Amino acid sequence: MIRCIVIDDERIARDGLLEFIKTFDFLECIGDYSNPLQAVDLIRNKQVDLVFLDIEMPRMKGIPFAEMVNNNATMIVFTTAYPEYALKGYKVNAIDYLLKPIFFDDFKRAVVKARDLFNMRFPASDGPQFVFFREDGVDHRVIIDDIVYISGLQNYVQVHLVDKRSIVVHKTLKSMQEMLPEEKFIQPHRSYLVQKRYIRAIDGLTVMVHDTSLPIARERKQVLLDLITKNE
Repeated sequence: MIRCIVIDDERIARDGLLEFIKTFDFLECIGDYSNPLQAVDLIRNKQVDLVFLDIEMPRMKGIPFAEMVNNNATMIVFTTAYPEYALKGYKVNAIDYLLKPIFFDDFKRAVVKARDLFNMRFPASDGPQFVFFREDGVDHRVIIDDIVYISGLQNYVQVHLVDKRSIVVHKTLKSMQEMLPEEKFIQPHRSYLVQKRYIRAIDGLTVMVHDTSLPIARERKQVLLDLITKNE
């Protein structure tokens, strides 16, 4: 699943792109913004795979914004009414440049290119890409990459997702750890299991996971510090 955001100061332009995005099952929009600066942390923390980015915006232009957040991991598709910015757009590693009004066929071409590039960078593993959790008799299909962290509640766990939802499941934390891909998760404390990609910072005996502060067991601190150093 490619996590994407839309940045455009015009509401009607964002709505149009959001409607296009809904038609592709490999795209998941996790936010839309009129001010690019609102999306800086999300991109810098590598929580976004693809950005649809306008160029002419009042608070900050798209080109300098792309230069500021460019981490070679986030793909950028510029969406603009100004063809003269095309060369500058490609100089900041944009994968495509869509001229407004944006037609569906052009949008499709851009996102298929993004999908192919994403699949080259992150080839699908042999393991499951999603799991089912049962809560109150209802089975919920959850994409593994959307799990931010899991907290243990005796014989229950609470699964916290990137979209702020949570699911309470009748399982132990140990059984969840055995169920999920070992390479994606780490246990900073006996009561928590966190996805490595969402670890943002460590401060003393606490770890910032996405936007939540969680405790670290003293004997696990060095393991987490080594992980962050390796990622950097």
